[in-house]
Amino acid sequence: MMQKMSDDPSGLYARLDVDPAATHDAITAAYRRLARVLHPDVPRTGDAEAFMRLKAAYDVLSDAESRAAYDRSARAAAAEPAPPPLTEPLTRGPRLSDLPIALWAGLGGLAFIASAMALVQLSRGPPPPMPPVARPFAPSVPQDTAPPPPPPSAAGVPAGGATTHYVLPTGAAAVLWRRSTERREAFTPAGSLGAFSPVQALGLVPQHGLVEIRLADGSSGFIDAARLTPGDSVTAHRAYCAYNAGPSPQNGEVLEHLGAGPARLEITNRGGEPAVVKLRNISGKAAATVFVAPGGTTAVNLPDGRYQPEFAIGELWSRACNDFAAGTRAQRYAGFTSLFALSPLVIPPDLSVDPPPVDIPDAAFERE
Repeated sequence: MMQKMSDDPSGLYARLDVDPAATHDAITAAYRRLARVLHPDVPRTGDAEAFMRLKAAYDVLSDAESRAAYDRSARAAAAEPAPPPLTEPLTRGPRLSDLPIALWAGLGGLAFIASAMALVQLSRGPPPPMPPVARPFAPSVPQDTAPPPPPPSAAGVPAGGATTHYVLPTGAAAVLWRRSTERREAFTPAGSLGAFSPVQALGLVPQHGLVEIRLADGSSGFIDAARLTPGDSVTAHRAYCAYNAGPSPQNGEVLEHLGAGPARLEITNRGGEPAVVKLRNISGKAAATVFVAPGGTTAVNLPDGRYQPEFAIGELWSRACNDFAAGTRAQRYAGFTSLFALSPLVIPPDLSVDPPPVDIPDAAFERE
């Protein structure tokens, strides 16, 4: 039975349909079950935005540290006194340091309500123009049909700042608002932020449904609360990768190939998760990148030479990021070896491989 709402202030457990006391294995199983239904590649049931919210919740709850921090915030929210009525006038936009934890935890609920209101508004057609001194609705932005933007990075957050949220994708850029120079409680559009842009949230302006954020130049702006979801720069990057994953590769699909040749390498994936193998030449370039399905076998031909294999296992290969979008573990073999000596290459490797491959960061595996 689900526990009371105060145990899940932002609804992360609810997104995964698990109890806040669920084990790590139960959370992982729930994520995989729902991902098989919501992934954008799934006909009829695929839902990109729902999958993004599912993935954001899983990123927090599957990591012991971030889950513990979320649970602590839930307990703190339950212990805090109720926030003051939202109708009270504000003399300035509140800062993160003077907001009650309960109010900050309630941002998730506010985002949900704002999203629902936006859907109702869209179903009624576009709103009438607003007077210049009042905050207009966000202008409609046509959906971007160009290739996906580069993966987000911490570049959008100024030095000394910490990413706390990122922008959700909805098919339109998120409007960036600034306070009107004529009236403090009025806001005017001043630009836009792309999906998955990492930001540092400074405070909530509840009567307007806005969150104050810090910009890269050190100034601040405001964005609709419904367009933000909690997450650091790494979470934003992974969310971008999942959203722009593209079609799932087939067993043996060569994702990168600098050129074929007489040398041949046979690759077998005996694991239960998909694997991607990269063969780097002595210059460090990926001469070939091959997708191998669970239990699959394939082969690749390359020019004669010495190569260093790398491999990664995980969930949901992202063509946009050249890496798995979730659950990635990447490893690299020691030194450069001829393909003849490497073949057959078994993933995961036998314990007899000496020296054994070593773990490498995701960023090292992603580079071409």
